[in-house]
Amino acid sequence: MNTNRRKQVNPVHLSSLLRWLLVALFMGASGLFFVYMKNQQFALAEEIRQVERRISNVRSQNETLLARVTELSSRRALQQRIAEGFISMKPIQDNVIARLTPPAQAAQDGVLRTAFNERSRQ
Repeated sequence: MNTNRRKQVNPVHLSSLLRWLLVALFMGASGLFFVYMKNQQFALAEEIRQVERRISNVRSQNETLLARVTELSSRRALQQRIAEGFISMKPIQDNVIARLTPPAQAAQDGVLRTAFNERSRQ
């Protein structure tokens, strides 16, 4: 009777077991890699969102500053600053102007014609 029991024992196929263990290991590693990649994707997406928020904030600040510069450099604002005495304006003296050509002289009738040639009119 002892011999019959030995015949009914199922043998373990080592190659089949090893193959299924490798398949399970590969599937587990693939799953872990997928989860790692998804976490990386989420982290990078959050970083991109933060950078886009910073860019939009900087753009809005630039627009605000550009409006302020436009306001402060307007003719009305400059005249107000002159009236307050914050800005002092002095006329430019003729001796400090650097000219590339000699100064134009007015004609005998007292009119300075720099862009008009009377000879071409005839």
